[in-house]
Amino acid sequence: MTATATPADTEPGSPASPGAGKTIPAVFFERAKIYGARDYMHYFRDGEWHSLSWAETARRALRVAGGLTQAGLRPGDNVALLSPNRPEWLYCDLGIMAAGGITVPVYPTLTPRVAALIASDSKTHFAIVSNAAMAAKLQGGSHLSVAFEMDAEIAAWAAGEPAPEALREVDARLHAMGEDDVATIIYTSGTSGDPKGVILTHRHFLEAARSCLEVFTIGPDDVILSYLPYSHVMERVDGIFVPTSAGATVWLARGLDTLVDDIQVARPTIMLGVPRVFEKVYEAVYDQVRAQSVFKRAIFRWAVAVGTEHARGGWLPGIRVRMGAAESLVLGQLRKRLTGGRLRFFISGGAPLNEKVEEFFWALGVKILQGWGLTEATSAVTSNTEQEHRYRTVGQPLPGTEIRIARDGEIEVRGPGVMAGYLNKATATAEIIVGGWLQTGDMGFVDKDGFLTITDRKKDLIKTSGGKYVAPLPIESQIENDRYVKAALVVGDRRPYVVALIVPDWQALAADIGPAGAPSTLVADPGARAHFASVIDKVNQGLSSFESVKYFALLARDFSEADDELTPSMKKKRSIIVGHFEDVIEAMYSAHRKHDVHN
Repeated sequence: MTATATPADTEPGSPASPGAGKTIPAVFFERAKIYGARDYMHYFRDGEWHSLSWAETARRALRVAGGLTQAGLRPGDNVALLSPNRPEWLYCDLGIMAAGGITVPVYPTLTPRVAALIASDSKTHFAIVSNAAMAAKLQGGSHLSVAFEMDAEIAAWAAGEPAPEALREVDARLHAMGEDDVATIIYTSGTSGDPKGVILTHRHFLEAARSCLEVFTIGPDDVILSYLPYSHVMERVDGIFVPTSAGATVWLARGLDTLVDDIQVARPTIMLGVPRVFEKVYEAVYDQVRAQSVFKRAIFRWAVAVGTEHARGGWLPGIRVRMGAAESLVLGQLRKRLTGGRLRFFISGGAPLNEKVEEFFWALGVKILQGWGLTEATSAVTSNTEQEHRYRTVGQPLPGTEIRIARDGEIEVRGPGVMAGYLNKATATAEIIVGGWLQTGDMGFVDKDGFLTITDRKKDLIKTSGGKYVAPLPIESQIENDRYVKAALVVGDRRPYVVALIVPDWQALAADIGPAGAPSTLVADPGARAHFASVIDKVNQGLSSFESVKYFALLARDFSEADDELTPSMKKKRSIIVGHFEDVIEAMYSAHRKHDVHN
């Protein structure tokens, strides 16, 4: 349902309505005229929460646009934007586009090599950065001439007044822009190889917002707590532009470490997240439960079981009475602590959500709606909604978008969200967009009601030395369903059989099963191995012989972004992980090679 705007007192500072909402900044400035003095965003700084109104955000965006224009930015110039999430990121993004520029967001966690590669590939002359350390990451960019720091030049621009002629030039550029002008170049997260620049126009963002607001009821009374990186297409489109289009208020979380506390302050009605974040919440809850008495642990597990039965529509005798007791004793209090008490739904995207985590949130009475998309399709392609939901699927196509399954199982997408192409890569563009259909690289199937299930990444399919193809993702998901597994990676390409790397939740394992000790000493513990052997045996029961996991190794540490094993959106970089644990993998095959030959 499309949101209906409620007029408010308008403050000065926005230009005349440019192009009736035909560009990203035009949409924002139109909303700023409507909502004026109302809070647009809240952010934490210097020990306390602050807010910026719609009108003040508009003024700052225009001042940044004027400053860039005076500094020599020309329409169509690319501007790198490199910073952690902060209010300046959002109004600098608007300012870049208002000045006719093209925003090139760069993840702040990227290495200097990759950041400089992006700056060179996009031929950025200007950059906006949070500080000198971020500017240094771009110094290898062959075209970069100047980086403006948020606490220096940007702060001065936002607090001052550009020359009148600069503002007139900005106004002229805003009116000259159209839907099909390039708005941003977003580089893919690079799960394999170097990232590629995805070209997205203003139309891509506008169509994404229109599509989402047809199936999600979002309006001026909604509050979104935003914490995913703005460099990621999901947060920039679905976490910021869609709520902005609906007139909602955005709170900028301080970070993952304080997310639960920030939720209590913001009390959001809607939140986006990636599976790893929801998994960490799940793990944290169970860590706290394990510290409780035997009686309290039993009550918790009983309440979650009742909630699961209720969420699945179970109506065994006494369900209403049992559900009332479960709500009173556990579920209601826990739901308020985890969501702030006003949450209508979570949206999970970026990777498949583990089944145990999905069921846990629904058992609490928290709707967690899986969606699926990719940068090349301007974020969301499909999603479950409040009205249409099916477990273990990523929902149905959003309005205006079509999907089909190729003969080999690859999902193909056609619609207004399909990118304009890859920057400087005509051949790669022609290979991925064929006859208007985007070859997503994801494998899956559609059920009779149109719900899509993702089964794996095409490039991640394992081909054993026997010529058999194995999809690792479903196997990993089943292993990760065990409450004591943090992560799993299945390996076996060009090998005789499949093996698995398992990252246990060592703390949980020690609390519930034992033994205690350092993870580095427990990887070979017979008791620990016995538990995970039973997990693998159970998973193997549903697999064909050629895809069953023959051996496994326990790891002392989790995969991490710091070790370049996860993308900024928490996807596993398989080739990197395999390289880092090559000795462990080789030891599994070597130790059993003689046994395998004789059998």
